[in-house]
Amino acid sequence: MPRSTTAVLLLLVGLLVGGCAPSKPGGRIALTSKTANPVRLDADFRYGGYVVEEGSSSIILSTVPLARLQADDFESAQIVDISYLWKPRAGRTPVSRESTNLLIRHVVLVGRTEAGVYGGGGFGWPRGTPGDDGFGIDIAGSSLTLIDSTEGFKDLLSPAAARGSVGGPLDATMAVRIRDAASQLVTDRLGRPRWVGPEVESRHLASALPQP
Repeated sequence: MPRSTTAVLLLLVGLLVGGCAPSKPGGRIALTSKTANPVRLDADFRYGGYVVEEGSSSIILSTVPLARLQADDFESAQIVDISYLWKPRAGRTPVSRESTNLLIRHVVLVGRTEAGVYGGGGFGWPRGTPGDDGFGIDIAGSSLTLIDSTEGFKDLLSPAAARGSVGGPLDATMAVRIRDAASQLVTDRLGRPRWVGPEVESRHLASALPQP
């Protein structure tokens, strides 16, 4: 391959991986069931932010405003909590199960009674650097399954793949409040305590997962 072509390819890879860090909260994620007749659930996130935590950085977003989450004032809502564990290297980190650098919790709330919590791992390319004013992730691959739900929640997705791109400003207060509101809603509907965030798992997995 000519040197000029190689240089262009490397430049394109750098642009794709580095990307522009988002200054506003938002993004979209599609959950698609891994079945013969796939079922797809889309989420358009518009509210939230990200927070730098011990061992990871978490992007926490909601499809409805925080005030409505706290008041349980919605017909349906989705909340995603993605912990980013380590930075992949372009051209050296394969998109594979062994390269998991994301821990994902995806909450689906329906009406005032039903809740489903999906969880799993995935791989994503960062946009920006944790600690910057804005930070985002392009999810290149993942595998999620239902890990908890109310009795009336109908799971049409497990196992599912999540793909999309999300991000937001550095706003620990907003991010944690959305996580707390989601945890309270799930706890109320399940009738027992249920923490939404994957921080506990990430502390244990960060040292065990391969880091290229």
